[in-house]
Amino acid sequence: MDGALRTRKVISEQRRYCEAKARDRNLNLFVPEAFIRGIRHIGYKSNLEALSELVDNSIQAYSERVDLLFNFASEGSTARPTQLAVVDDGHGMAPAMLRFAMMWGGTHRENDREGLGRFGYGLPCATVSMGRRFSIYSKVERGATHVVTLDLDLLDNDAYRNNDGELEIPPARRAHLPDFVSNALAQSHPGGWKSGTVVVIDKLDRLDWTTAAGLRRNLVRHFGVAYHKLLRATSIYIDGERVRPIDPLFLSPDAELFGLDEDHAHALDSVTMTIDGELGDARGSVTLRYAWLPPSFGAIDKSRDAIGINANSRFPILKHYHGIIFSRNGRIVDIQSRTPWTTFINNDRYIRVEIEFSAGLDEAFGVTTAKQQVSLSREMWDLLRAAGLPKAIEHLRQKVRSAKADRTTASRPAVASTSTSVVASPSSTKSHAIEPASPLDVKVLTGRILREFAPEAALDALLAKILVRIRLGRAEHAADYDSLLREWASDMRAGHLPLPAGAEAPKVTVKTRGRS
Repeated sequence: MDGALRTRKVISEQRRYCEAKARDRNLNLFVPEAFIRGIRHIGYKSNLEALSELVDNSIQAYSERVDLLFNFASEGSTARPTQLAVVDDGHGMAPAMLRFAMMWGGTHRENDREGLGRFGYGLPCATVSMGRRFSIYSKVERGATHVVTLDLDLLDNDAYRNNDGELEIPPARRAHLPDFVSNALAQSHPGGWKSGTVVVIDKLDRLDWTTAAGLRRNLVRHFGVAYHKLLRATSIYIDGERVRPIDPLFLSPDAELFGLDEDHAHALDSVTMTIDGELGDARGSVTLRYAWLPPSFGAIDKSRDAIGINANSRFPILKHYHGIIFSRNGRIVDIQSRTPWTTFINNDRYIRVEIEFSAGLDEAFGVTTAKQQVSLSREMWDLLRAAGLPKAIEHLRQKVRSAKADRTTASRPAVASTSTSVVASPSSTKSHAIEPASPLDVKVLTGRILREFAPEAALDALLAKILVRIRLGRAEHAADYDSLLREWASDMRAGHLPLPAGAEAPKVTVKTRGRS
């Protein structure tokens, strides 16, 4: 297709589009249908961040309890939910306010700096990012329950246009709560649900997790960290499971994982600075919290690194919340592993840094509308540098390096290992026998090793040496080792126990041959 024909085709498509939109009779700043379709891809990192927007609203409505509920098809699988609901017992909304709550930017808290919300985008953005229909139920104290619903499929079919051809959200109407919500409220509020708001999302077509179990597990952990400072005032439940606070710095004695084992976080003194005039109109406070962790903090067996099955339940927090943690008005909004002067690497998982700031500094910290990312101004970084952040990070690193060095020294065996090597000439075929002084020495050495090292680690090391011998040895010796391992596996399956304490251990004979 040549350029002229392509241009005519584009112009023709533009004309058809304009004719179809002419019925709107009003050239608004944006096209509503296209806007809503586009807003579904606003860029939440996951469903966790989207649902956090709804929890933010509930907390700001002075809720004492927030429930995230799953509903499943009546005769379908219970693995994947068909509906999600966020239920709170806050102050609720008047019927007339429900229509505005459904609008992008519809909030009576416009530019509020006291709570978690600010622009009124959270509720509609979060809901349509997960499903094609959402409903808002609400009641005020001594009032009736009302509902408004937005269905994107009906929106595409012009169901929400009024007589003038303009899009219009239908007025709130009295309604009963869905059964799965009513049943949950009967258990969580036996004295009756006096006021609050329920957001129900269905036609779920953008869930990140294919099962309710995966979504539940990740929500419990994510909310536990994100709201760990706010859970004292508002309880959060995920499908009936209460969310426990998880301090990512592991400094709070009443938080989960603090007393998991004998390892504990070591705090440095926190620093608080007040910003008033240094950044133009920005006003607020910033608090820097620091901690360093023992290098065994994420491990089950403290003599080995936190790798694979040896990682304990702290390790996912160390891995995910790796870098500087940013907290706005008590709620974690982002983690960044890069600063203008350093980058956090894997070993830095054991240093913990949190920057808590008030919402009056949103512009200086570059908080996004969705409250899931920060982008600090150069001036803000300069203030953090002046407050000692780079020096504190290096001090934490030194603490961890010292702890690792001490751990390495302590893990060295008390008995120096000895080895006998035979250097053979290329033509040599002479066999050499190397034996321990007596069978007792083998048992003594083995017992000493098992006392100084974890049995699993010692067994792993022994098997590794055997496999190396098999790979490097001559065929007849490789067959001997292979036979020994097969016999060992057979004994284990048969439930045979190791040799009794007084039994004779076999002598060890190793033959070596010259190799060309």
